[in-house]
Amino acid sequence: MVVDSADQIGSDLGPSIEKAQVLRGKRSKAGGILTSFDAESAKKAVQTLLSIQIGGEPVRKVLVEERLDIERECYLAVTYQGNQIYMIASSEGGVDIEEIRQSHPEKIVPMPIRITHGLDRQSVESLLQRAGFGADTPSVAEIALKLYDVFVKFDALLVEINPLIKAGNGEWFAADCKIELDDEAAYRLPKMDIPPRLGSGKEPTRLEVLARENDLIDSRGAAGRMFYEIEGGNIIVLAAGGGTSMEALDDLYSMGGKPAIFTEYSGNPTGEKVKGLTKIALTYPGDIDAIWVVGGRANFTDVYESLINGILAGIKETEGFDRTIPIIVRRAGPRDEEAFEVLRRARDEGYNIFIRGMATSIADSARMVIYQANKHRAARGRDNQ
Repeated sequence: MVVDSADQIGSDLGPSIEKAQVLRGKRSKAGGILTSFDAESAKKAVQTLLSIQIGGEPVRKVLVEERLDIERECYLAVTYQGNQIYMIASSEGGVDIEEIRQSHPEKIVPMPIRITHGLDRQSVESLLQRAGFGADTPSVAEIALKLYDVFVKFDALLVEINPLIKAGNGEWFAADCKIELDDEAAYRLPKMDIPPRLGSGKEPTRLEVLARENDLIDSRGAAGRMFYEIEGGNIIVLAAGGGTSMEALDDLYSMGGKPAIFTEYSGNPTGEKVKGLTKIALTYPGDIDAIWVVGGRANFTDVYESLINGILAGIKETEGFDRTIPIIVRRAGPRDEEAFEVLRRARDEGYNIFIRGMATSIADSARMVIYQANKHRAARGRDNQ
């Protein structure tokens, strides 16, 4: 059972395992898996897990399961390597599977699968024998065939059992599993009540969910597909996508800047999508001391559309926006001079806008945004916070 409170543990619970429900590997080494002998110790374990973070994600739910008498731990997965599907098996699994991959790669055996041919029992048993399953091969083959069926049925990118456990009574259990689905195939999958997750596995914040929904309102370009809310930051980064955005983020961090929101728009999105993205970013619950609109020279993205009908419109429609917040724009491309002229006129309305072109490097632009953010923060009496 999955619980979010120790009060949900029944008094008749016997020996059990408590697992923090976060999408992270090596939870055991991070203190995310505990063992208990009775209901009282299980309650204490749940309380402990609900009070910690793993990989920066707070633990909000805990899986409580019967503790197994483990005889053997193995590994089984189906995934892509490049464009080729592989089944991967190892007679040694568990938390140290990555170490085994490095120190004893021969113990992890892959087998390519032709999607047009499928998977037959003879091939599976051959793989398992080579992987060292021995007399357990027939039993594990049944599990492997079902695993492949799940992979195909749900358009998965990965299905993994780790560890696949043989209990003392001879029964096999999928003690922990992982599945990654192909987002592009979502339209043909049955409706599943799966909470949204970021690529990192972290549960998205409310703003991150809103940004993703914003990106889906129109198929033209991207605006919100990549969106990260970062606690403790004070700079909103609206990047124009591609390698430039990564360079900008690296420069900002290396110089001591603290992004509060990092998001991208790219592929010539509509102004409406970029406006929606901007308004979502500006609802960041913490202090905002600067906005950095950064990108390289666009080839086909309409700079006027994204800057004026998008970002500037989003700022103007944000109720209570503090016009003293510095807005540093480093951008170039189609219709950029038209856009810059509108931005210059916006200064007359009280907006604190700085316009820079390609003569200003991304690094120099990062220095400028950090300087202006610190200046704004000090003016608001927050410089020592």
